[in-house]
Amino acid sequence: MKKLVLLIAMLTVCLTTASIAEAHPGRLDSNGGHNCSEKSKAKGLCSGYHYHHGDQANDQSSNPQPPKAAPAPALTKVGVYLNNTKQNYTPGAYMKNGTTLVPMKAIFESLGATVSYESATKKVTAIKDNKKIIIGVGNKVAYVDTNGATSTITLNHPAEIYQGTTMVPLRFVSQALGANVTFDEAALIVYIETK
Repeated sequence: MKKLVLLIAMLTVCLTTASIAEAHPGRLDSNGGHNCSEKSKAKGLCSGYHYHHGDQANDQSSNPQPPKAAPAPALTKVGVYLNNTKQNYTPGAYMKNGTTLVPMKAIFESLGATVSYESATKKVTAIKDNKKIIIGVGNKVAYVDTNGATSTITLNHPAEIYQGTTMVPLRFVSQALGANVTFDEAALIVYIETK
């Protein structure tokens, strides 16, 4: 009888351990854990964020914290020359999804435009002679106004914020202000020539 009780106890422990390890199969994050539901907390089954893959050393039930985000992918750095003079931007120019992005203020000013940024709407406005360019951060639609005639341009990549700086598409900005742009793909260098 004692052997039977011992056998049943051992089976119960094995089955319980297996069911805990397989609990919530669809709700686990990439770290193998999850935050408990309010229902589970009320029943005393758990108290916060915890793991289900035997990683008890990292169990954070008493101090729940969300899992860390994956690191951002590396960006391809690009050199920029304006009228054969190397430009030193901070942050530097980079390529993303086939589009070279450069710091807004630096590129517009080097092309002779005045630039302003409206933080409430996240819109960049640049003016040079009879042209006005409007680009919205995160928006693939830009506007070019020439002598009161407005054109809508669809960008391959929108302006974005990088390291606290508004980055704009180099080719669009340069060509909209009348410059010629060529790209040496092998050397990863963009050449801008103003007229």
